Amino acid sequence: MTSAVAIPVAVQGPSLAKPSAGTRGVTSPAGFFSQERTAERPAQQPGHVCPQNQTLSGHPNQVRGNEDCLSLNIYASHTAQNLPVMIWLHGGSFETGAGSDYDPSPLAREQHVIVVTINYRLGALGFLALPTLTQGGSAGNYGLLDQQLALQWVRDNIAAFGGDAHNITVFGESAGGMSICDQLVMPGAQGLFDKAIIESGPCTSAGVTVSRQEAFNQSAAAIKTLGCDPNDVACLRQLPAEKLALTRPPKSGTVPFAPLYGDPTLPQAPAQALTTAQALKVPLLIGSNLDEARVFAAFIVKPERDLNLWEYLGGSYLLNKGHLLASLFHYTAAAYGTRTLALAAASTDQAFACPTSDLARSRSHAVPVYAYEFRDRSVPVRASPTPGLPSLGAFHSVEIPFVLGTSNELVNLDAFTPQQLDLGRTMRAYWANFARTGDPNGAGLAVWNPLNADGSGVQELRPERIGPVTDFRSFHQCDAIWK
Repeated sequence: MTSAVAIPVAVQGPSLAKPSAGTRGVTSPAGFFSQERTAERPAQQPGHVCPQNQTLSGHPNQVRGNEDCLSLNIYASHTAQNLPVMIWLHGGSFETGAGSDYDPSPLAREQHVIVVTINYRLGALGFLALPTLTQGGSAGNYGLLDQQLALQWVRDNIAAFGGDAHNITVFGESAGGMSICDQLVMPGAQGLFDKAIIESGPCTSAGVTVSRQEAFNQSAAAIKTLGCDPNDVACLRQLPAEKLALTRPPKSGTVPFAPLYGDPTLPQAPAQALTTAQALKVPLLIGSNLDEARVFAAFIVKPERDLNLWEYLGGSYLLNKGHLLASLFHYTAAAYGTRTLALAAASTDQAFACPTSDLARSRSHAVPVYAYEFRDRSVPVRASPTPGLPSLGAFHSVEIPFVLGTSNELVNLDAFTPQQLDLGRTMRAYWANFARTGDPNGAGLAVWNPLNADGSGVQELRPERIGPVTDFRSFHQCDAIWK
């Protein structure tokens, strides 16, 4: 049996907060946490989610959440002690999501682990970076600092909930995985966790971590759209939190406000730092899904038809500028079935599969690395096929219900086949075994060997087969196109 409690934690890092907080609507990334609270209070329900854009089809943009949002949720057995601890970092492009959006109780219950889900500040409230907000040499990355504070709180307090403070694993998907990837090279993360699991979240892809100057430029452009001079701190502090939560830099990509490198919180670009001795030497389990980008394609393609030729060429140019000719030659409608599927395959390989493989290979020289690819293309989803996307396949985030053991907006576990249910139990065992010992292997499970130096030995995860594959890099064109 598991139970969950929501625990508030205090904020750290520079913010827009006024000296006196507590008035709803006063803009402040710190919100009500500008002063740490120590009094006891009920903690049986999840706390507020952090302010974020909640877009519903056919409706104007709305803000979901409250600045009083830095809480964490603990799923624990009532009686067990010294259990491995797994801390979940949610995804959402550093712009949306919350720890309470996920229910990891099946994972905690089945595998006898404690699971913690956390919140961190998002969008402009979490990653706005301006010279006028620089404090102690740092600007931006408030959301990453929130994560570190939550990790420290868990390290200090989890024993009271039956957890082993000396056996903590961080795991997360998409922006949560990217966050973990960043934390591996952040000085402030030293000693906060012992193992790491990155799902579909390499922080080395273009645009998901930016230079300090690029972050300044993007943030300044965003603030100007709200009518403030970026150097006018008084104007910034008067902006309602709702406006900041909805704002995006002009021409922003999939990560509107990305973490930045080049300051004390994250001194080096992750792609560079992860190859050095500064990176944390913790065992790593890392992987991606076979058809990551199909779900993103679903938002850009018209449901009644496939991409036309010009849309396909334009999308290829935007996504694959440096590799345009090679990608156009390989990723064709004839080879993949539709232009939409071809463009999605190119984006999957360019942004997820190959950066994940490159990261796994680079870390395998320093620490044990277990790599996977989730390949179940038959997962039942709450989405209709279209001419361009006859199937979402093994799309971005589809592995989460298998790992946590609960349905979500797209995936319905009630419609799983017995083989898919077995795959979920196997994956939860792998993940929990890794959290226990740094090795996913265990009794009754297919052997999962550490990654080979050449990038082979990726564990294929699908109902029909669990075992190593040797063609991962060639299948995804990692050396032929995306090197």
